Amino acid sequence: MSYTHIVPQERVLIESYCLEKKSLSYIAAQLKRSKSTIHYELKRCKPYNALQAQLDYDAKR
Repeated sequence: MSYTHIVPQERVLIESYCLEKKSLSYIAAQLKRSKSTIHYELKRCKPYNALQAQLDYDAKR
C-alpha cells in the first residue's frame, strides 16, 4: 500500500467539513482516508485552517 500526502484541495475540504461540524469518521470516509490520517491532520492547528496547515506542512518538508 502506498502513501499519498494530503493535497491542498483536501485540506480545504477538511476545513469546510470542520466548519460544518462533521465527524472525524465522516471526513475520513468522504476523502477515502483513514481516521488516524484525518486526526493527525487536524492536530496541525486549532482551529483547523487549510492555509495554515499547508504552510506547516511546507515548513516541515
